[in-house]
Amino acid sequence: MRLLTIGIGLRGAKIAENFFKRGVKVNRVPLFKCFAILGDEAQMKGVAIKDDRKFYIHSKKGVLGFLNSITKIYEIWEGMLVVFSLEDDYAFEIALEVEERMKEIFEDPIITLPLIPTLGEVDVLELKKKLLELRKRSDVLLLYEGNVGVDEKILQSMNLLALAGEVDLKRKVAGEVVVDTSDVFNALKSQGFSILGFAEQKIPFEILRKKSELKALRTKRMIELFDKALENLSIQAKIDDAKSALILFTGPKEEITMEGLFEVISKVERINSGIEIRYGDCPIQSKKVSLVLLFSGVKAIKF
Repeated sequence: MRLLTIGIGLRGAKIAENFFKRGVKVNRVPLFKCFAILGDEAQMKGVAIKDDRKFYIHSKKGVLGFLNSITKIYEIWEGMLVVFSLEDDYAFEIALEVEERMKEIFEDPIITLPLIPTLGEVDVLELKKKLLELRKRSDVLLLYEGNVGVDEKILQSMNLLALAGEVDLKRKVAGEVVVDTSDVFNALKSQGFSILGFAEQKIPFEILRKKSELKALRTKRMIELFDKALENLSIQAKIDDAKSALILFTGPKEEITMEGLFEVISKVERINSGIEIRYGDCPIQSKKVSLVLLFSGVKAIKF
């Protein structure tokens, strides 16, 4: 999944910088095409993205010039990711204008990723008003609480999600159940908003165990990862009324078992019997097994 990634305001720009430096690549091609929009010229040198991909925009009137510059860069993307902090009024206003204009120019789905102020310290009515405005202009509203460590959480979870539908031509390894880009966007496109859960676990060195024992341990690990992912959601919300879910395991192919995958599917169904579930695995060379758990069509945040 290749994403045109636009960080707005200093907070959003630093997250885009993370993707620029450490975003996942397939066949040496970055899956995140990163740009930054800043409203303070003094902040430009503090964002380590290519110089021709950093833009100073003083007001909404400069957005059209930014989009004209993007269309001159020959790159392929399948969707757009707009990242910013809701606590930054400048970033919020520019994000609304960027998305409004992007809908006029591009047909690709727009994912809006706003960082929500720490719950319990936020004006609920003002938050709902802003989220409604963003929802009108985007295809997907993916919420993260802007607490300590959230930048790394976004990088890790979105890196793995972006691998869906990508094929490494060198390794030529496919999963047992392949999740492609359309599966991800179809899972994300629901009324309401979306949240992500993420968990990972190192693979211990266990050469002396029998195959049956190893398979049992691998299955148990996958179930444990699901429980951890539920405790590590991007924002606390009422997932029992979610409309759709996506389950994506990544790691060495032999570490992902079908028994584990179907146990996790069963756990999601127990949370919400009517939920539409998409699932799969993405084999990668790693010393860890990871899980990205996506819920969409969520209606309410837990305050």
